[in-house]
Amino acid sequence: MEKGTAPAVYDPGFSSIWGALLAIVVAYAFSTVFLLAWMALSGEKVSTTSLTAGDLVSSSLGTWLGFFGTAWTASHRLGTGSLRRDYSVYIRPLVDVPVGVVSGLVLQFAVLPLIYLPLEPLIPNLQKKLSGPANYITSAGHGWTVALVGLVIVVGAPIVEEIFFRGLLLQSISYKLRNLPRRRANVLAVLLSAIGFGLAHVEPLQLLGLVAVGIILGTLRIFYKRLGPGMVAHATFNLVTFIALVKH
Repeated sequence: MEKGTAPAVYDPGFSSIWGALLAIVVAYAFSTVFLLAWMALSGEKVSTTSLTAGDLVSSSLGTWLGFFGTAWTASHRLGTGSLRRDYSVYIRPLVDVPVGVVSGLVLQFAVLPLIYLPLEPLIPNLQKKLSGPANYITSAGHGWTVALVGLVIVVGAPIVEEIFFRGLLLQSISYKLRNLPRRRANVLAVLLSAIGFGLAHVEPLQLLGLVAVGIILGTLRIFYKRLGPGMVAHATFNLVTFIALVKH
């Protein structure tokens, strides 16, 4: 990420919606291939109940290759060839860090609890079920590998996912809607990209929360006209989850 000055308005330069949608499929295909390759090399057996650090890293690398590779390719084929210019991949620390940290904490401790509060009487053990996928991932860390798992969750995932979902996907939708009034186009782009973000995680029970997270991160992208605040917010959100589950 580089320092820089944000443009006067959010003005997407190109669209690659079909490329972005295909990238989600490719990312999960790569994730599966990388995971199976790691298991073959390490001699591990396939398990649906446990996860190792090697499993997490290999599958994450496959997913990131699909997401980042598509964003990079679109930038070089349709844009300027610079991720910084095409997706505003830079950060202004004095603004983006405090804004991102506060946003991530508000998401964790206010937004998500309020969203799922009405569902608690209807779904037994709701909180346990909601934390299931994250608990499964963090359980991969034992001993020194906890730090490796933390890097994947708190550093790698926020950077790559923001470049793809709030960079390429949101920009592509915004560009397609560029003939609408700017405010309406921004609202629709944030909402649609947030829905894409939620669906891409393939976690039905967590979908409402993921869409809410996507809306906040997309709003940060539009308002600040760069990915810095969203990356920090995403990292903060994941860090709180990681610390809570590892401590537990």
